[in-house]
Amino acid sequence: MDEESTFDLVVVGSGAAGLTAAVVAAHRGLSVLVIEKAETFGGTTARSGAVAWIPNNPHMAAAGLPDSPEQADDYLRDLMGSFYDEAKIGAFLKHGPDMVSMMETHSALRFDNWHSLDYEPNRKGAARGRSIGAAEFDGRRLGKDLARISPGLPSLTIFGGMQVAYADVAHFGTALRNRAAFLYTARKVGRYIRDLLRHGRPTRLVGGNALIGALLFTARKKGVTLWQSAPMQRLHIEGRAVRGVILCQNGKERLVLARRGVILASGGYGGNEAMRHTFLPLTVPGYTLQPDTNVGDGLMAGEQVGGQIVPNNVANGIWAALSTMEDRRGNPLHHPHIFRDRAFPGFLMIDPTGRRFVNEGTSYQALGNVMIRRNMRSAWIICCHDALRTYGLGYVKPAPLPYKNYIRNGYLKTAPTIAALADQLGINATIFAETIDRFNIFARIGQDPDFHKGEDAYTVEQGDSMHYPNPAVGPVEPGPFYAVEVRLGEFCTVNGLETDSSARVLDAEARPVAGLYAVGIDANSLFRGAYPGGGASIGPSMTFAYIAAMDAAN
Repeated sequence: MDEESTFDLVVVGSGAAGLTAAVVAAHRGLSVLVIEKAETFGGTTARSGAVAWIPNNPHMAAAGLPDSPEQADDYLRDLMGSFYDEAKIGAFLKHGPDMVSMMETHSALRFDNWHSLDYEPNRKGAARGRSIGAAEFDGRRLGKDLARISPGLPSLTIFGGMQVAYADVAHFGTALRNRAAFLYTARKVGRYIRDLLRHGRPTRLVGGNALIGALLFTARKKGVTLWQSAPMQRLHIEGRAVRGVILCQNGKERLVLARRGVILASGGYGGNEAMRHTFLPLTVPGYTLQPDTNVGDGLMAGEQVGGQIVPNNVANGIWAALSTMEDRRGNPLHHPHIFRDRAFPGFLMIDPTGRRFVNEGTSYQALGNVMIRRNMRSAWIICCHDALRTYGLGYVKPAPLPYKNYIRNGYLKTAPTIAALADQLGINATIFAETIDRFNIFARIGQDPDFHKGEDAYTVEQGDSMHYPNPAVGPVEPGPFYAVEVRLGEFCTVNGLETDSSARVLDAEARPVAGLYAVGIDANSLFRGAYPGGGASIGPSMTFAYIAAMDAAN
């Protein structure tokens, strides 16, 4: 074994949870090592929208949006039912706002309030404004570390790499209809071109890249040691306590001791098909948005020292309906249909029999749950030509960007008539035509009596505010018609190690494993797979990382 090193705290993984823990611990005066298995930092977070669901967060008060721990507790009790854990929910509601305040006071990370609704706004205690997103970050501040951040999803970029923020979408989508939107778009595209010429890559970081960039910048400033390409091999035990890790560096094993403990934040098991088959049996093999290096290292290491992997939740993943095409090398590229396209007027979804099966404007988690209940692995998103060019569909961007290359590569199916499209999709033409006819009869007057799209506040908000009478509903006509197949996958896995309200890993007798914490998706989901709102993974991940680091520093 190679040389030995000693730190106060070792963090395994460099996503939102891992870097939050490192920043907080370093701020409290601890010496911290972050080890990352991959060549780049950021994990699944770098690919995400970087939204954190934090009830009663400081941005809500600043915007005049009412909330309280009691109101959020009512919402979560109603949402989670028998899975509700009073101690852990209480810790989250108490420390979530504290985490946000500390990050914005003592790190480079800033948040924007999206003013969005909770995903189940009709439940008691639901509110607006609990989802906050990482503000854009200037990657030029990172120096050489800019190249060490994992890239975002190609499907969420335009022009081959330009990152698109949530706030950009409305402007980009109306650039040809609104002068202010055109000028906004021109400025963003201009900066992207200048960045490519000067730096070889975009430096305007948004979403997950912004969150990771800000935390990585802060970690460096606070003296955190960061090693990439340094996978953990196993935990180091002295007596009955975890006292460090054994990792692999430059082909050799190395012991790193940790005086205050080890925090597991390695990012779940999305790259491990055997574990996906066990815990996510209906997801399609390979249909995950997690890096292929996320194979459950933290879960298995925790289990080897007495920790317990929770097998069953309301859901064991955060679901994603994914469409796929190949890059130039033949590698699959997945696009998550989060809400854009399917939530807009002129779109509907059908099952393999040609029938509608869901309110297309619902959240991605609710859509996945419906597919699982119906034992469905795939579905089709259908639209007309006007909807395709106005809103886009998956990889296909709105006009004036070209779309026919997606027909040529087989990603986008098209036909002049519904009958001809049914033939292309291999579904019953009569059933499909009946589905479209019934939908259109009511859609022409802005109604959806079958699935009630556009009748609740959430699906109205996801639609097009400029479309009347229903922002979410419009007829699928006239032709030509288009279709993209989506298959059931996941943004990330969420079942993990059982922990307590201090993020300590628990053994089979619910006793803490000394010296070991688990956060992020190495810990079992706080909400047990229920999904209260956008950012319901990153919010608890960062909050319990904050709690774990504070506990280790005491």
